[in-house]
Amino acid sequence: MKSLLLKVTFCTGIIGALNLPATAAPLKRADVAGDAAWLLHLDCDTLRPTTIGQYILSEMDKPENKTKLATFQSMFSFDLRTQLHGVTLYGTSAAPADGVLVIYADFDEDHLITLAQSAKDYESSSHGKNTIHSWIDDKKKSKNGVQPRTYAAIEGKRVIFGQREESVSHALDVLAGSASNLGGSKGFSELGQPGNSHVVEAAAQKMKLPDSDPNAAILKLSQSVQLVLGESEKKFNGAVTLVADSDEVAGHVLSIAQGLLALAKLQTDKPETVSLANAVTITQDGGRVMGKLVLPADDIVQIMKADAARKAAKAEKAKEKE
Repeated sequence: MKSLLLKVTFCTGIIGALNLPATAAPLKRADVAGDAAWLLHLDCDTLRPTTIGQYILSEMDKPENKTKLATFQSMFSFDLRTQLHGVTLYGTSAAPADGVLVIYADFDEDHLITLAQSAKDYESSSHGKNTIHSWIDDKKKSKNGVQPRTYAAIEGKRVIFGQREESVSHALDVLAGSASNLGGSKGFSELGQPGNSHVVEAAAQKMKLPDSDPNAAILKLSQSVQLVLGESEKKFNGAVTLVADSDEVAGHVLSIAQGLLALAKLQTDKPETVSLANAVTITQDGGRVMGKLVLPADDIVQIMKADAARKAAKAEKAKEKE
């Protein structure tokens, strides 16, 4: 159950969230643990009326996508296009297993519980007034001969998923107000503020990245990173802010970022990458390095179309070789 729900919600959640009610679902700081090390929020309701959202909605009219959505709705009694409002993913450490996913939606609680109970090796436990459900997903790879369990709980119109029971329990405590949350914390203070039109808000701190990652150098030099994406007046706006230990370190971050941007502009075989790179500006303000992207939303749609066409051609070519 969870495997399919996560895949459809995260991979096509943006696509499926384009015919939602008018009430927006911005990041709810009180629903995120106060000691969160990283978070990602998608406001599905705010996405719907944008130029990019309307394009994605048109993509959902394609027969192959309608079939997938119909299959999902038939299984879960849940329409992603009309009942998904927002998705928040956060963790209190760098370990992926500590992360929790909170889905805001209008769903049939009894139906979801029935599905969970029919899953392989279903178990349940109590946590306060809530029930934590768990099961084994055959599609997950076993670790040391043991298949990992999926844990989930329902609180109001929120479904919480996690890979550890302790993570889900703590998330329930946060929602109940018995554990600290970002609403009473200075953590990621610029995110989740009233009145913004952000479709995506993300941030991370205490980052521990592997040395083998060639793109990690710029992040390893930063104390924290924040990303916001949105659309206003038919323009796509993106902003990333990296905070370093000092002005000097920030200067190193700026140099690396400028180098990466210059390389991106040389990728003439990928004109969409060049278009994005040319629309980016990078500046430094003391210990902060800020990158901004402003581009007509129609241009972003064309980039999305070109990327989709390239992937389709690659898939078709691979199919021909089989």
